[in-house]
Amino acid sequence: MTTRRSFIRSALALPALGPLTMGSALGQAQPGRRKLTIGVGGFTFAYLPLFVAEAAGLFRDEDLEVSLVQTGSGTTAMAAMLGGSFQITGLVLSDVILAASKGQKMTVFAPLMTQYASDAIISKAAAERVGMKPDMPLPERLKRLKGLTLAVSGRGSGIDKMWRYLLGQVGLDADKDVTLTVIKLDQMYPALRAGQIDGYNTTAPSNNRAVQEGLGVWVARPSQGEVPGLENFIYTILAIDPAFLQAERPTVTRFVRGLARGLALIHADPVAAAKAVHRTIWAQTDFDLLLATVQDQRTAFAPRMTLSEGAYNQNRDFMLRFGDEVRAVKFGDVINSSLIDAVGL
Repeated sequence: MTTRRSFIRSALALPALGPLTMGSALGQAQPGRRKLTIGVGGFTFAYLPLFVAEAAGLFRDEDLEVSLVQTGSGTTAMAAMLGGSFQITGLVLSDVILAASKGQKMTVFAPLMTQYASDAIISKAAAERVGMKPDMPLPERLKRLKGLTLAVSGRGSGIDKMWRYLLGQVGLDADKDVTLTVIKLDQMYPALRAGQIDGYNTTAPSNNRAVQEGLGVWVARPSQGEVPGLENFIYTILAIDPAFLQAERPTVTRFVRGLARGLALIHADPVAAAKAVHRTIWAQTDFDLLLATVQDQRTAFAPRMTLSEGAYNQNRDFMLRFGDEVRAVKFGDVINSSLIDAVGL
């Protein structure tokens, strides 16, 4: 693990909006503080309340020292937690449901992003080529995707599912009507700029950057609740080893309290939230872009954390569009809402 000072040095050397390398960490334990190591696939807005709470010192207020480790993918982060490397991991809820269908035990104890906020863009050049304009009704925008080359992070990934869902809304077949090409998350923005792809969908901030720079235009914005069937969708969550939760419940309760305060800060004072993460994770990102993205993405985070059975069923039903393996997985198999209920923030 790196110290905070060395983390900041390494972050300053990165391209704007680029991810840290695998194994990079934010946070170092201090004497007397309970240490928690948390894995995430990447430093994206999908986990923003977690990053804000750490950067703003809200976990330290709870006598916790949190280390955030980027692994490069959600799959790697999940495997590391199952192997005992992390106590807590940021994941996509659908990945936990799928893991439960295979007998892998994890407990979801807190939501993060509560819209399926993988917003889709295409390049300005592609939009001009197919006649797509951002002020068109959503179905018209989606129909113009036919024939384009669109990036996914992997077959069956959340990004892949989002493209398939969006295309299916207007009767297009993702395997026939577009070309889906696998590109690493941190390479999607450069690939769009280089003209190697026509579009991608992902969580902020790289897509916001492309639009702000005039490189890309919005195709669909589930983060803003505009995609039918995906409104108020629990997208990213925090999962924990059930044995660790049982043994360390008071510690995890303090963690949830700090996380809830981070979420509240995003809504109450986006400037303070943006400043906190600008000092740490996105040190080389233009602050005005970062602030604009925090303000834009606040709608993707519910002001109060909840984990309802209805929201769980919405997620599982979405997954059933792509296969039947999760049909038997129930709310209680993966969700424990008792900590956020107890914190009551």
